[in-house]
Amino acid sequence: MDSASFDAATLFAGGRLCLDFVNTSCQRRGVPLEFLGSGEELRRWLLLAENATGTSLCPDEGLWNAGYWDRVLPRAIGLRTALDDLFRGIIGAGPVPAAALEVVNAVLRENPVYSQIENGGDGFRESVVVCRPGDRWLVAIAQDAVDLLCHSDLSLLRQCECPTCVRVFYDTTKNHKRRWCVEKCGSKPKAAAYYRRKVAAKAAQSGRTE
Repeated sequence: MDSASFDAATLFAGGRLCLDFVNTSCQRRGVPLEFLGSGEELRRWLLLAENATGTSLCPDEGLWNAGYWDRVLPRAIGLRTALDDLFRGIIGAGPVPAAALEVVNAVLRENPVYSQIENGGDGFRESVVVCRPGDRWLVAIAQDAVDLLCHSDLSLLRQCECPTCVRVFYDTTKNHKRRWCVEKCGSKPKAAAYYRRKVAAKAAQSGRTE
């Protein structure tokens, strides 16, 4: 499935980079969708994610060759699967898989980022060194998951209530009553509820006139 055929508001409705990444495998009207079916689709999704989230993700072209995205795709899918297991375990109040945590930690270990101090003559400056700069996008996704899991209110982590949708999101609304990943997912349940109310009201009215 080509992510370019979906608008940014639909693709990036999770409220967090790591959740949007998990949502690259989802459903629409009960039909499975895969937005990372190839290395090229992964590259295109990351470009869209950069624009949508304001996070620097794609490496400079000089850091990878033509086969980079196809080679790294299995690692990306592995991280996505682990994050999905973690988030759904939390949402379902079930056990958090230790194997999933290890996958995330392995990504963080294999792609260390550290600070260095530089003396520019007019003061000190901090520079950030990435040992594998081509994979910094993978680190950014894993690090966002760390921030979400360790420093956020996990009771606000939700799965869309639309019965044909499996996407997850972080509820940042004022009253924390968000039920759907996008409004379109709520339109059908709302219409069904309206129809039920209308039928019930008509039945009640009929009962009073008999």
